Amino acid sequence: MSHLPGTLRHSPAFAFVGRARELALLRALLPHTPGEGGRVALVSGEAGAGKTRLGRELAAAVAAEGVVVLSGACDAAVRVPYRPFLDVVDQLVRSGAGAGLEGVSAHELARLLPDVEAPGTGSGLPASSDPDTNRHRLHVAVAELLTEAARPAGMLLVIEDLHWADVPTLLLVRHLARVASDARVLLVVSYRDVGEDAGPELTETLIELRRNEAVARLRLGGLSAQDVAEFARANTGVEPDPELTEAIAELSGGNAFLVTELWRELVDTDGLTQFGGRLRLRRPAGTLETPESVQAVVSQRLDRLAPNTSIALETAAIAGAEFELDIVRMASGLEESDVVTAVDEAERQGLVVEARAAGLAYRFSHELLRLAVISRLTTLHRAQIHRRVAEALLTKDPLSERTDRLAVLAHHFAAAAPVGGTEQAIVYCLRAARAASHSLDFGETAELLRTALAFGIDDPAQVAEVYLELGYANHRAGRAIDALTAFGEAAELGRERDDAELLARAAVGVEEACWRPGLHDDASVLLLEEASAALGSEDSELRIRVLSGLARAKFLHGRADEAADAADESIAMARRVGDQRGLAQTLVGAWAHSGSPTEQINAMLTEALEIGEELDDFDLRTEALGWLVPSYIALFDHHEARRLLGRLLEAARLQNQPFHLHVAEHYKSALALCDGDLPEAEAAATRSYEWSRLLAGGLASGAYGIQMFNVRREQARLAELAPVVRLLADRASSAWRPGLTALLAEVGMGAEARSMLKQTVGSELDQQRQDHWAAALTYLTDATVLLDDVASAERLYPALAPRQGSNAMIGHLVACFGATDRYLGMLAGVLGEWELAERHFEDAATLNERLGADTWLAHTFAEHARVLQRRGRVGDRDRVGSLTERARVLAGHHGLTRVENHVRELGVAGRGSPAVDDELSGRETDVLRLVARGLSNREVGRELFISEHTTASHIRSILRKTGCANRTEAAAYAHRHGLLDRA
Repeated sequence: MSHLPGTLRHSPAFAFVGRARELALLRALLPHTPGEGGRVALVSGEAGAGKTRLGRELAAAVAAEGVVVLSGACDAAVRVPYRPFLDVVDQLVRSGAGAGLEGVSAHELARLLPDVEAPGTGSGLPASSDPDTNRHRLHVAVAELLTEAARPAGMLLVIEDLHWADVPTLLLVRHLARVASDARVLLVVSYRDVGEDAGPELTETLIELRRNEAVARLRLGGLSAQDVAEFARANTGVEPDPELTEAIAELSGGNAFLVTELWRELVDTDGLTQFGGRLRLRRPAGTLETPESVQAVVSQRLDRLAPNTSIALETAAIAGAEFELDIVRMASGLEESDVVTAVDEAERQGLVVEARAAGLAYRFSHELLRLAVISRLTTLHRAQIHRRVAEALLTKDPLSERTDRLAVLAHHFAAAAPVGGTEQAIVYCLRAARAASHSLDFGETAELLRTALAFGIDDPAQVAEVYLELGYANHRAGRAIDALTAFGEAAELGRERDDAELLARAAVGVEEACWRPGLHDDASVLLLEEASAALGSEDSELRIRVLSGLARAKFLHGRADEAADAADESIAMARRVGDQRGLAQTLVGAWAHSGSPTEQINAMLTEALEIGEELDDFDLRTEALGWLVPSYIALFDHHEARRLLGRLLEAARLQNQPFHLHVAEHYKSALALCDGDLPEAEAAATRSYEWSRLLAGGLASGAYGIQMFNVRREQARLAELAPVVRLLADRASSAWRPGLTALLAEVGMGAEARSMLKQTVGSELDQQRQDHWAAALTYLTDATVLLDDVASAERLYPALAPRQGSNAMIGHLVACFGATDRYLGMLAGVLGEWELAERHFEDAATLNERLGADTWLAHTFAEHARVLQRRGRVGDRDRVGSLTERARVLAGHHGLTRVENHVRELGVAGRGSPAVDDELSGRETDVLRLVARGLSNREVGRELFISEHTTASHIRSILRKTGCANRTEAAAYAHRHGLLDRA
């Protein structure tokens, strides 16, 4: 039989009823054979529904089969990072079951338990300053440890009260659910779904878990009158009277906890009797009072306890969900014998249960009981007990640096503030904050730092340091606005104290907080300039950081020349003082403070990569690789970009770096789209999105949306998005309008597309320069060509012309569309500039062929053929056929359905009659033939695979060229020339 953790070791006072189906389902979910893979069960219900009891019954059953059983619970009072997993890892390590605790696991798990060691092993991975990387490494280490421990006989892991979980715990639960198939583990997670205000993190976690196919959901409802009857029979051996069971069921609402409490009350007050072989009420059911709350029921029981038992329970309730007898004795002032007697009585009454196999520690049998005890205390009395508990903890273990102990001390001293002791509250809030930061719980770090500041730190210098810590904690937690506020407070203190170094450190923090979330705040530039002036012109590592940040901030605000000057000064200073790390950090941001990748920028990034390798700084190295890949794309060197992408993926996987894995995968998706590998483009985009969800604060799904739009477009599946598109059309911000315009045109929503195109190319075009200019131009060009909009083409061509000869790239390689000349050729075709269009298409074909960008080469051939066909010269027909065939071969090889449709459209036109004369093009001849047959514009468009608007444009051209006044005269013209006969 497997060992049971203390929280699951419970000898219940009453029989287990009403949950046989749920227990059987959970037992069936447990992986029974090696290789079967793990599963997750979400058990929900209101407080007192019986979630904890179900977990205990399950644990007892599977432990008898030799399954490893572990448990942990979230705490309602004290937010300790990874609270339930502290218990789980501790149980594994202390029991010796964690045989897999080696190498990287030992190093990473030390964040949970600082005294965990694996002699003779190192970290296994290079250190990282990136919190997302460290968090993911810890998640992987926990998962590996559990997988190894579960390998021999399987494992049941019970995590209780997820509704009280801190963010790190939620993230780790999500990770374990994602990798469940790799471990022989059943993870049972319980939470309240009634009466709790679920925060966004819990809600998001539950949504993600419910999407997982390996997750089963169980909701515990109320017990029925039949269940209550079974409860009475099992506990007394006597058949209950229906009036009794129905009264209990109705009064308790079927809540399992209230059923047992009402039963205790009836037994303790001699409210039951046996008559005629049945168990009955001594008084009419109508005289029983419905309890207003759990507190009301529990209070009646507490009132009957001995005075010392009440004192001990009040102290224990304040001490926490789990309490040690030594702490209760010291904090309550009771003699040891009195405490033992009190706990014995409370255990007999079912109020507390033993918590550990070692004894001397207990917990309340239900959190509702503990809260009911606390509710009877006045605020002042609670504060006094909190202080005595804190002092008792310090007396027993004054030197402990464990994260959970520091968090508990901070909690108790803060709660004791009404009776004095704020100095100790500040000390332990700050110590607990730093421990939480080490455990990667930056949200809790920020809360503790704010609490310390609220108590009033006397030393201004310490206040400044705490504000800086608060800024970085919020930044790492993904709370950019809160980070800026904290750094702003530190900067103000720097001004007041005339402390240039403090001002500069705050300014650097502000810029870093603005950078990744893309907050373009002028305040960052002004603060950095102020800090630069305060530091003076003397060389220093801090000034190098200020200038580097200033370069990046100024570029984001459109001050490119000033940005370049600041970067040059930072680089020169770093070289003078020999600050290789500062030099590399400025060089690695070369693109970010220049905006236009060039050979010079590429050389700077390459130097940063070399410095990162010399310093053995893996963060610098991966950062440089992350910028070099799109740099080589911009320089038309897809081969080198692919090579470096392989290195980036290898480095990011080796270090378990979620951000760089997210970036590398979206690079991979963009390159796969260029290559024509649509399945890999979609798979990589999905992987990138999944990695982004591991980042603090998350990332916008914009990159994923753009990449999936591009993949679906090449698959000719945009129509699937039409219902969503209509919802977006009225809500799209200026930055999203170009892509939305192209989508609307592509799926045939012509009226909406034309309206949005007119607005975007008209009044909003200049705004696009401040957003994603390259993306705007490419998407607007696609829409312009589809809608045959000459006015838009006249505005877009000169805007796009300066990019002639460039590789069209959206953002930092979110997408790459090959040679920009293809788009210029398309616009020139709409404008009727035939020779210009020819030159652009020929240049585009040369560049795209050099890149190996088969997708965009196929589009170049198809669009070139379309423009030649539109020109309508008899001599162009062979070239149209040749280009069409080349596009068809490429499209068929890669499954580029969108190109195949274009080719088919060209083929339909090509099957038409030759032009009647040199005035009418082949396409116009086909349109005229169908008009003569009486088809409407919509029917003509459907027949020729063109839009209704394009059909109307062709008809206007036909009328002009033939001199006909209307469609009737044009039909007569077609009959006179025998077009219908030749068709």
